[in-house]
Amino acid sequence: MTNQNIGSEANREGQAPRNYHPENIAGKAVVLSGGTTGIGRAIAQLLVERGARVLIFGRDPSDLQKALSELQAAGEVHGLNADQSRPEDVRRVFAEADSRLGGVDILVNNAAVSAEAVAEIDIEQISYALNTNLLGYMACAHEAIGRMKPKGGGHIINIGSMSADQREEEHGVYVATKAGIQAFSESLRKTVNPQGIKVSLIEPGLVESDLTVGTGDDASHSPEEARRMQEEGTMLTPMDIAEAVHYCLTQPVRCDVVTVQIRPHKQSV
Repeated sequence: MTNQNIGSEANREGQAPRNYHPENIAGKAVVLSGGTTGIGRAIAQLLVERGARVLIFGRDPSDLQKALSELQAAGEVHGLNADQSRPEDVRRVFAEADSRLGGVDILVNNAAVSAEAVAEIDIEQISYALNTNLLGYMACAHEAIGRMKPKGGGHIINIGSMSADQREEEHGVYVATKAGIQAFSESLRKTVNPQGIKVSLIEPGLVESDLTVGTGDDASHSPEEARRMQEEGTMLTPMDIAEAVHYCLTQPVRCDVVTVQIRPHKQSV
């Protein structure tokens, strides 16, 4: 039987090909940074609903409590306040994962902060953005890998940005962190693949998040404008990114989804 016939048979039956065995995330232990709002909150919701056991963390206590109250009805989810720019907080998060989840199968590095042009902010603000957006990813990966290796595998998802390639003006600090995540992800994948650990990089275009949509002076779009842009195809929703995360995590063991770039249909990039 040819490959074409195999595909046709599968289509008639409404089933995947016989050699397609997707991974199941039900029961997997997940640590998710920035899981209290925006993209991270959507990722947490989807993973919990599909059976994963999830630990979220974020900086704001009220955001954490709101997220937990909404998510715990769907499944097992734990949370704590932590700032991934601080190594001691990262260590505390993973100690909590050991206690609550029995280790880590999946790490989703998602937390990030924005930054103005390098000439417009002070060195402390630049340092905080670098420590959060780039070094925080590395610190979480360090802790996760130490727990994944004894298990014989795991999966690290790094949420980057298409800004790594677009390199927009006035966003040099943020762009540098996202370009760093891109390079780090590629090198890390080559390093840990022999231990059965997968690394996937997801780079969204313009998406509704705390960095782009809100009511404060720092927000570039209002919630009403975001709804309109999503309807016209110029902005993604957080759940679009969550579905991309789920896709990466559920591919067969033989498959590595290395990089996913996902942008609004009508965004000019």
